[in-house]
Amino acid sequence: AFQVQGDYLEEKEFLGTAGALSLFPEKPEKPFLVMNGDLLTSVNFTNLLEFHESSQRAMTVCVRECRFQVPYGVVTMQGSDLIDIVEKPSQEFFISAGIYVLAPSLLEKIPAGTRFDMPELIQQTAKRGGVGSFPLGCYWLDIGRPEDYLRAQQDYYGEFTDKEP
Repeated sequence: AFQVQGDYLEEKEFLGTAGALSLFPEKPEKPFLVMNGDLLTSVNFTNLLEFHESSQRAMTVCVRECRFQVPYGVVTMQGSDLIDIVEKPSQEFFISAGIYVLAPSLLEKIPAGTRFDMPELIQQTAKRGGVGSFPLGCYWLDIGRPEDYLRAQQDYYGEFTDKEP
């Protein structure tokens, strides 16, 4: 099936979502993939890596469109005067999907032995114009909450196998 080789790094103390990358015994020679462990996705990693290479950026962040509907009427106020009301508006924005491709040079930006989160690395790299985005149009689910974990168990059979649960 998959020709994947993996090594594990063990944190003695929590170093944050990017800090553990400072534990690499050797710097990779090519861009590498970093992914949150609580995701279920059908992203095509080959396409993602090819996109990253062609962009010539230091980092690529996978993003996902997110829609949130406020369950109430939202008011606009000026002082104590109510100016307008919009009933149950919907907002759309992009979120980080927790999947990243990093150039090996970014490892030098991660402080050793200290807590350092991926948003900090993204912000630092973005200031230098080195971050691209890769919108996901595929299946993606963060399974960090119990209800999403249950949903993932059901979705898995429909999205990733030909079997029924």
